[in-house]
Amino acid sequence: MHVLALGAHPDDPEIGCGGSLALHAAAGDRVTVLYATAGEAGALGAPEDETAARRRAEAAEACAVLGAEPPVFLDFPDGRLAYAGYPLVAAIGRAVREVRPEIVYVHHPGDAHPDHAALAAAAIDAVRRAGTPHFPDLGETPHQVGEIRLYEVWTPLAEPATAVDITGVAERKGEAVRRHASQCRVHAYDEIALGLNRYRSLLVPGSRYAEAFGAARPRW
Repeated sequence: MHVLALGAHPDDPEIGCGGSLALHAAAGDRVTVLYATAGEAGALGAPEDETAARRRAEAAEACAVLGAEPPVFLDFPDGRLAYAGYPLVAAIGRAVREVRPEIVYVHHPGDAHPDHAALAAAAIDAVRRAGTPHFPDLGETPHQVGEIRLYEVWTPLAEPATAVDITGVAERKGEAVRRHASQCRVHAYDEIALGLNRYRSLLVPGSRYAEAFGAARPRW
């Protein structure tokens, strides 16, 4: 099957669902990762265009580690997704109708980062619109997504709906996160992500690392 992972910035899907994406790829599923921004406002001490170029290159390396296809960038401005409105919804809706995934991964709406929360709301709206016979601006052929999985980055889920054992691919996930070297110089995101995954293993008896997800209805 085909899965689509959406992130506000390069490194978000890797942190939130990188293990699950690696499992999909290992099972032969097609994995597409789409970033709403290039993370150009990230702390690199360089101009935004240089930062964006660096983060695009890091994202391509990370996707390759996970077994995903080359990443797609929507090029919305970093830090301002809350103000993107329908253009962001439409861009995601067009991606859904083009990629035609069975599962969509995205931030959970309760994440404290404004970009993360904005992307979650836009993605859920876009998935629902893409599944109807309406909104021709999203593409001619509707596509109904089977499942929306909401992942954790900055703010843990209060009540996860499900959890996936990623013990066998935890190191691969950590390596994918480390490929975002510009960000891992600021914080040890690989250790932080795997620390949360170690805790989430409580939800999957017998596992050592697990990713937890919330769920959203993919149709109105």
